[in-house]
Amino acid sequence: MRRLVAVLALLTVNCGTIIHQTTQKIPVKSDPPGARVSVACGEVESENDPQATTPTTVIVHRKPDFCQISLTKEGYERADVSLTKKMSALYIGNVLVGGIIGFIVDAANGAMWNREPGTVDVKLKPTATE
Repeated sequence: MRRLVAVLALLTVNCGTIIHQTTQKIPVKSDPPGARVSVACGEVESENDPQATTPTTVIVHRKPDFCQISLTKEGYERADVSLTKKMSALYIGNVLVGGIIGFIVDAANGAMWNREPGTVDVKLKPTATE
């Protein structure tokens, strides 16, 4: 019985982090395709390919207050999409499943947040010609 309790405790602590992670994948598309994609999320180093072009999927960190995806393509204006943070419903579930420890850990490491929008689809504007 003690082993069962210990195993259940390990499974429930930090529940949201295990299910939800501290990063989030965001699909990025542009019209026209082939735009260079860069990610800036606070002071956290980007884990994305610096040569990534649309369509692609990028990884963003959930914790930083500032997070932005930028698209650039020759002949088009730069497009910046700011990602906001919204509390995840999984975080609230931590109280029921993961207990107070999971609740605290997910708040500390950022797993309590979702980035929005969850998909980026941008129509690039041609640059003005003189």
